[in-house]
Order: sequence, then C-alpha cells, then structure tokens
Amino acid sequence: MPKTTPDNPVVIKDPQAIRALAHEARLEALEELISSQSSRTATELASRCGLTPSAMSYHLRALEKYGYVERAPSEGDARERRWRAAGDRIVVESFNQKAPAKTAFLNVQLNAFRERLAAEIDRREAEASAGIEPAPDRAPVLTTGMVFLNDEQRQEFVKRVYDIVREYESKAGPEERGVDGKRLYYMLSFLPEIVESELPKPKPAIQRPGLPKR
Repeated sequence: MPKTTPDNPVVIKDPQAIRALAHEARLEALEELISSQSSRTATELASRCGLTPSAMSYHLRALEKYGYVERAPSEGDARERRWRAAGDRIVVESFNQKAPAKTAFLNVQLNAFRERLAAEIDRREAEASAGIEPAPDRAPVLTTGMVFLNDEQRQEFVKRVYDIVREYESKAGPEERGVDGKRLYYMLSFLPEIVESELPKPKPAIQRPGLPKR
C-alpha cells in the first residue's frame, strides 16, 4: 500500500496500486490534484476528463482506496465532496515490482502525452490555415537529443532541470492553481545509455536436490 514520507511523496509499492493508475481519467485527475495542490470536486475534475460526475466519483473512490487521494474539507455550501492529492508527487518504487504493472502505468502516461502532442499539432495546423503567424521564439512541439556527460555532470544536469521546474511550480499562487488556471504540460525523461556488458547478471537458479528414490 502507498505511504506518505516526510517530504510528502506518495510511494507506491503494491502492483495492484500501480495498476489502479492504468486508466487515463484517473491519471489525469490525479495529475490535476497533485500539480495544483488544491482541492477539486468530482464535477470539476469530470469537466477536465470528459466524464460524468458520477463516473469521476467512482474513479476518485478507487484512487482513495490505494491512498492516492483523500477527502478534503468542504468549502462554501458544502453540497459536494472535495478531494485532494495525498502528497505532492507519485513515486513508483522499483524494488521487487512486477514488470507488467509498471508497463501498464507507463503506457497510460505515454498515451496521454501522445494525445496532447497530437492536439497541439492540430492546433498549429489550424492556426496556419487561418494565416496566424507563430511567434519567432515559439517552442517546438517536441524535441529530443542527447548530451555527452560523465556521472558527475549527469547528476548536475538532472538536478538543474528539476530546480527550474520547482522554481516555477513555487511561483503559482492559489489563483493561478485554480480550475481556470493556465496549464503547461511537460514530460521529462533522462535515459542513460545502456551498455550490455555493465548490466547486472541474473542470479543463477537454485538447483533443488531430487527426491530420494524409493
């Protein structure tokens, strides 16, 4: 089951808890709650995920079961339950995990990002058809590449990228984190080159002695 540690990540160790995130609406709702660090109603989340409020309530209860979200204090007339993230980030613990569970979780994340890429490409094509000139410094839809770094430089590179993310996350106040706030989605992945000769060798299978013959 997930547990919350002092710096407030939700640490996932149970394969069933990982599989519970292998659903686009659940992942999108959880991403909204974690990123905003604000409470939302099922209706507010449903409008972002393209679901009915009752369907969203079902998914929120499933996320609550595995410790991803929790019920938040009511606001206003308190006619609808509010929900909040149980932490400020999700950590999938890799120790002793089943590969299919992690792969399912990863595929949902990649599919959601792929859909956002496709939507942005369509938007830019619509702008071009309408004769709208893009800003000269407009960021590309997607960029990939590699850099040559030793171990020390790699650690510094990753740290500096995350420092920038945290700096701008901290700039947003309650109003900017509201339901109508402007969102910028990003996906970060740092993949060191895999050298086959450096991979750990699997442990040899234990040979069990045969049963004594009668």
